Amino acid sequence: MPRTTELGWGLRASGRRGLTFALAATACGVSLLRTSAAVAESEAPEPTTDESELEVLVTEDARAPASSRDRTAASTVIRRDRLQAPGSTSADVLQSAPGVQVQRSGSSSDLATASLRGASSAQTPIYLAGVRLNDDVTGTADLSTVPLWILDRVEVFRGTAPQYADQLGLGGAVFFEPRLPSRSEVMGGQLVGSWNTIGTWAAGGVAGRDASALVSVRRDTAANDYRYRNDRGTVFAPGDDAVVRRENADFESYDVWSIGRFQLGRGARVTTVLESFDREQGVTGLAVLPALGSRARVRRQLAAVTAAVPCHRSGSFDDRCQVELTSSGLTASVSIDDPFRELGLLTDRVDSAGLRLTEHARVRYWLGERWQATAGLSQSLESLDSVRRGGNAVSAQRQVTRPTLAGEARVADELILVALLAGECHTTSAGGQGETCGVLEPTARLGVQVRATESATLLGNVGRYARVPTLGELYGVSPLVLGDAGLRPETGIAADVGVRLSLPASDPRGLRGYLEAFGFQRNSRDLIAYRRTSFRQVRPYNVGRAQVRGLEIAAGATWLGALRSETAVTLLDPRDTTPSRAYANDVLPYRSRLVLSQLFEVFDPNAWPALGVGHAALGVRMSHRSSRHQNPAGIGPIPHQTSVDLEGVAKLGADHLALRATVTNLFDAAQFDAVGLPLPGRGAFASAEVSWW
Repeated sequence: MPRTTELGWGLRASGRRGLTFALAATACGVSLLRTSAAVAESEAPEPTTDESELEVLVTEDARAPASSRDRTAASTVIRRDRLQAPGSTSADVLQSAPGVQVQRSGSSSDLATASLRGASSAQTPIYLAGVRLNDDVTGTADLSTVPLWILDRVEVFRGTAPQYADQLGLGGAVFFEPRLPSRSEVMGGQLVGSWNTIGTWAAGGVAGRDASALVSVRRDTAANDYRYRNDRGTVFAPGDDAVVRRENADFESYDVWSIGRFQLGRGARVTTVLESFDREQGVTGLAVLPALGSRARVRRQLAAVTAAVPCHRSGSFDDRCQVELTSSGLTASVSIDDPFRELGLLTDRVDSAGLRLTEHARVRYWLGERWQATAGLSQSLESLDSVRRGGNAVSAQRQVTRPTLAGEARVADELILVALLAGECHTTSAGGQGETCGVLEPTARLGVQVRATESATLLGNVGRYARVPTLGELYGVSPLVLGDAGLRPETGIAADVGVRLSLPASDPRGLRGYLEAFGFQRNSRDLIAYRRTSFRQVRPYNVGRAQVRGLEIAAGATWLGALRSETAVTLLDPRDTTPSRAYANDVLPYRSRLVLSQLFEVFDPNAWPALGVGHAALGVRMSHRSSRHQNPAGIGPIPHQTSVDLEGVAKLGADHLALRATVTNLFDAAQFDAVGLPLPGRGAFASAEVSWW
């Protein structure tokens, strides 16, 4: 979400009113659920299982780690054990999934974004606890603000998103899912590492028959003063290069979570998620001309409540029907102080903030064991305010209404069909001027899964997607970044087909594994990009047409109950197919045509029992991405980059103590982001985690 701490009274008042309304509506819903649940307990047998509320399909090593939420989609699940390497960030974790490309801009506290299947980061919705994080300035979600320590898993949907998402995404969607305690426990941990990195966290959870809750807090700091080679802006004159230390890149952050789930009776439940994030940091500017006095403050508050209950008809409850109500609110702000005007903002302070309130209702009906129909309606309110000291303010609002119809049919044991039809009505205004339903876009999707044999499954999807320009793209965010109120929505037709193969083994120590391969193509129109004006400003515009083709391969295997290998490969062919394009080059910028992730690991679930050591593992991960262009003309390539990391873990005392260590970028390879900022070199991190239950 967009950004700031000090805004006009109007936005603060509307935010309070909206949040109060959301909480009041949820409170009424919970009250009704409690009453309904009390009646239901005396009337009905045990509840049916709602598959969407399952934690996720935790597959065996013989099967691909795919999500069970949408069985027809190309998906990857990154499990909790892969999220706990010390020093890792959300961007690092996503690089191990096929189809994902990450753009970073420095240290772990600097902007990092993700894109899927050649789509831009603005076309890729990112969700945390079911709440979309993409802001209303650029449309992107900053992965540096997404925590790993509280997460249970990450689900990456490539090419599409599950039916409950509020956007399908042109290339797919990413879901970060927090953990709920399965037992009462107390936990704590400490992280230390290179560049004065220190992290401390503590959590407490309780779990009973009808309720579970977790409260946790974390503090992180780092100087981020790593060394890098500064070419002083003379790429072709290496004689003046110097190795310098990065300055003004320190940060301090706090992250607080509260998560709960409550069973209120037969099939009735309430799930709550609250988060507050606060980070103060330096803003470094460019590598050639670093900013030494600029600082930023980033804040986010997230709240979501979901309530579900069986339908009540004719004095009794219907097992075949379920009603779900979700209220969510997200506020985020960024304040940038630039006292020496080193960042080129044409002012010494910029405050921006955004608000998103969403209400969602869904009714699901099971027609026997094989058929399921869903009808939903969501309403959201978004607002953006940006205030520049000594300059004009930007204030814009948007209301979005999205009705959906979806269905899943298990035609046979070997055949599953999924269909979705949705409409999006966008009412956007600035300064009180706007047109009701000024943008009306349909979206649709059809998916199929065919289980050919016990070990082979075929999948296919086709759909139409749309992304409406963000408020920042329409109305601008600064004197240097202008808006264009005439921008048209991005739209696309995408299709994929793939196969999943499994190699089971009767012997637990035998060879077992999986292989999946997906081919895809997407044709897009009116992509939104930026170009420079004659006054050194940038303005968005609609590109025209683009075509992206690709192939994704993921494979994994375990052998002897002690060796593991995981591979992810993405081949991409992104082209600008606009007939009237200005350049002979037709390869889209900032997209690598080859991305590779490879993990080799040795592990032992019962390493040294006599010493109290249970699970132990040592792994090496290699990540590679090919070169990519910085502009549509195809000049100024960013070189290919390869990094090797070492990871080790040992669990002691019946898993009450976990010791972890990581060496990142082992060979200290030089790496740079898309705007020339240096990425960290070799680093070492270690953590200790204590838990008691």
